[in-house]
Parts: sequence; C-alpha cells; structure tokens
Amino acid sequence: MFTLRATVMWTVNNFPAYAMVSGWSTNGYMACPVCKEDVTSGWHAGKVCYLGHRRWFPWDHEWREKDKEFDGNTERRLRPREWSGYASNIARCVNVDGGKFTGLNSHDWHVFMQRLLPVGIRHLLPEDVVKLIMLLSRFFSQLTAKRLGKTDMFQLRHDIVQVLCKFEMIFPPAFFTSMMHLMVHLPEEALLASPINYRWMYPIERLFGELKKSILNRAKPEGSIVEAWVQYESLTFCGMVKECSCKKSSKSELK
Repeated sequence: MFTLRATVMWTVNNFPAYAMVSGWSTNGYMACPVCKEDVTSGWHAGKVCYLGHRRWFPWDHEWREKDKEFDGNTERRLRPREWSGYASNIARCVNVDGGKFTGLNSHDWHVFMQRLLPVGIRHLLPEDVVKLIMLLSRFFSQLTAKRLGKTDMFQLRHDIVQVLCKFEMIFPPAFFTSMMHLMVHLPEEALLASPINYRWMYPIERLFGELKKSILNRAKPEGSIVEAWVQYESLTFCGMVKECSCKKSSKSELK
C-alpha cells in the first residue's frame, strides 16, 4: 500500500475558462487576475468597464493631471502591484455580399489584426482612430516576434499604456472590457515566460478543430473522437510498417 499524490502542473485554456481552473472569477468588477482587488472598474452601459490606465504612467507624466479628456478625475494612484510568479488564404474567407469573414481560425485573426487591419481601415475611419489601431497592431506585432529583448519589453510596457489612454480619450467607457484591460499585462508576461509564440494556443486549437470534425455521434462526442483517433493511429502505423517492408524487399531484390 502506498499514497499516490497528483499535481496539476499547467493547463491550456482561454481566459473565460481561467476561472474554472484557478478559482479566480473572470466576470464582475475584479476580473483581472493580475490586478485583482486593485483593478479600476465600474458599471456603465449595462456592463462592467475597465478604465484608469493612466496609473501605469510615471508619477510625473502630464496625462495624470488631465481630467476633461478622461473620466473627469486626475490620477494620483500608483500602478497595481504585479506579482512575478502565418495563415490561411483570407481571400477565400471573405463573404462579399454579407460583408463578413468566415472560416478564419484564431491564428488567422491574429495575422489579420497585425498586418491587414491597419491597411484596410485607412480610408474608412477618422485619422486619429486609424493611428491608434495602427499603434495597437504594431504593439502585437512586436510582442509576438521570435526574438524579444528586455529593453524592447520595457518600451512596449510603456507604449501600451499610452495607447490605452488614447483609446480612453476617443472611445466610450463601454468599449473597455476586461479583454482590453489585459493588454497592459502582456509585456510583463513576455518578460517572465519568454516569447509568446512558444506558449500560445493556436496549435492546440487547430488540433481541437480537427478532432471536432471526427464527431459522428453528437450524443457521445468523446467516444467518437477516441474511436476516430484510434483509427488514425492504426492506419498510420500500418502505413509505416508497409513502407518499411517495401524498402526491405527492394533491397533484397537488388542484392
């Protein structure tokens, strides 16, 4: 007899599922798992909005003293304490009649936001909005680069605060959901955990998409996936054995 102990080392999940694993709610007034109780949130337009990104600026920054351009208050608080611890053919995914994109996975949207969105909106939106979106696209392009330097991350940490504050000057408070607020913490995550392209979920999500295609009995999806995967593994193994036997027979014939 012995005692067996198990530990969950890591999980692969999106932000809404974070609450199920960690126990920290991703809804409500304290949805940010980094800021926690110190997050700046409020109720507006029927939902919780996240503002107050001037807190990440240096203490003597001029935007801290502005009130009319933001929520009517000057910012005297320090930043919250942070605890350390390419794509498909997009031309085929465009619905011209409906004006929509269909069939794009998460990685495709990532590329679209970085590369194509700034070009497509140049003549559709006001100039100040276009500049902000271009700055945001450049931020994500630099953040997801294959090589990251500490000095670059420190600069990105400053740039994203400036971009979000500019968004606060133009867009209404209802625009700032928890997903908008989480961009403040992305440079810090990259500093702690290495480049993001080694940690993102795009390969896992693509595999899940392939597994969902094998579901024949929707009443028991797990069983359908297991059966299809066993068939795939068996066919792959048989193909490898046949290939090896063909190579051996050809060598014996040559001898």
